[in-house]
Amino acid sequence: MLTLLSQDGIYMDDLRPERTKPELWRRFALGERGGPIAALGGIRDRSCLALTSARMRSDPVFRDTAHHYLVQFDKTLVGFEKTATDAELIQFAETRSARAFMLLGRVTGMFD
Repeated sequence: MLTLLSQDGIYMDDLRPERTKPELWRRFALGERGGPIAALGGIRDRSCLALTSARMRSDPVFRDTAHHYLVQFDKTLVGFEKTATDAELIQFAETRSARAFMLLGRVTGMFD
């Protein structure tokens, strides 16, 4: 997924998501969706959001990969959350993988 995003010049190291509390990651891992966990979509870069949204609409391979990525990230988070400390969840949230999740989640409306 990161390679596909980089084809549009979107690099996770360039994104600066808003910080979220470990509690929100835990609530998401436990199945909560929608408005109460909207802060997880902490990517606000309009250019990246627009480029990703356009690619989701126009490229079926990108779209399928993005949806698969979101499912796999969700599964990983569910397993990790069970034993992770708050500090580990904060570190997890700062990874490139988590940033891609935040970006794709915002574009797909996961946090609406």
